[in-house]
Amino acid sequence: MPSVLELRLSPGDILYREGDDNEFAYVIETGAVVLYRTEAGQRVYVEKRGAGSIIGELSILTSQPRAVTVEAVAPTTVYRISADRIRRRFEEIDPILRACIDTSINFASTFTQQKARSAADAPVAASTLRDAGKLIEEFRLETDILRGLDREEFSLLFQPIVELSDSRIVGCEALMRWRHPVLDNVSPEHFIRIAEKTGSIKQLTEFAIIDGCATLKRLKALDACPEGFFLSINVSGKDIGRRGFIDFLGFTLEANDLSPEDVKLEITETALIPDVAIADKNLKQLHDLGCGISIDDFGTGHSNFAYLKSLPLTSLKIDRAFAGDAHSNPVSQSIVKLLIKLGKDLDVDIIAEGVETSDDVATLRSLGCRFAQGYYYHKPIPESELASVISDPGARLNLASA
Repeated sequence: MPSVLELRLSPGDILYREGDDNEFAYVIETGAVVLYRTEAGQRVYVEKRGAGSIIGELSILTSQPRAVTVEAVAPTTVYRISADRIRRRFEEIDPILRACIDTSINFASTFTQQKARSAADAPVAASTLRDAGKLIEEFRLETDILRGLDREEFSLLFQPIVELSDSRIVGCEALMRWRHPVLDNVSPEHFIRIAEKTGSIKQLTEFAIIDGCATLKRLKALDACPEGFFLSINVSGKDIGRRGFIDFLGFTLEANDLSPEDVKLEITETALIPDVAIADKNLKQLHDLGCGISIDDFGTGHSNFAYLKSLPLTSLKIDRAFAGDAHSNPVSQSIVKLLIKLGKDLDVDIIAEGVETSDDVATLRSLGCRFAQGYYYHKPIPESELASVISDPGARLNLASA
């Protein structure tokens, strides 16, 4: 079954009619359509469009009803893009470029197009999209993400976070995995980037919060669960900047008998915050509630230091690019030392990621880092294994057993 983003048309099916409202534009993945107008009761064919073309965008940008009817002339698959999404992207582009596009739109709206009296005689338009294949692949993956959530293809693994002084587990980070039925294991870096770009990051984040909080509730019920055990959940800048996020998080925490202090949100820097005012309000509410706020992979992004000034942080995570070779690279060691001191000055916890060797551990301890996670201690593991590790403090999953 196609998803709500994907439509499949048979020859003769109408995608939209002349005069219809303009709720969506469409990208053609496969097949072909013909565009025609009705004049004096007769069809006047304008052109054919095939794979890689976008249709319906002009009436959205001009806020006019559909100027043509679009009919499939072959088995056709299209992906639809909402009018709001197109208008939002249009408003985000450079003002000069937007003015140029406005001029082109006005010209296209008044240009007298070639007319044909049959679909067969209609001129074939070239693909109207640059890198159409890449865009179509992104739409296909977004469709698969939404379908995969319904089919329970996504799951969470949990990587323990330890106190460096005694290797005691104090919490864990939830890490999302996707087992695609065709592509097998899809890299989180890949599908998260696509989700942030196309808008399905909201559904992924909500899945992580719901599944993660339910897991945390079960873990806290264990007699051996450490006091203060917490769960870190990755959220996008897009999540922080949207309305309703705090209410959703609060509802999920309450449904699982958890307090805000039980959860830390790790903000990734891969996507820009869409509404800074809403984000500021949300972050203040989270901080006031007692929810931990962290910047993931600190030190790798251009705006990290700006975050220190603007966000109510409770912890920083040092990226593995620095923490993982601080024992052998003087530059990395200097950066880690600087960040640890910065954390102490700001009264925020420092967590080193990517700890894989005893040398890493010794160096981080000597520099005064308090917390760490990585394969030296524990690899990402499912809930059942994490429960066993918590129940048996002597248990240890390290790189050699991975």
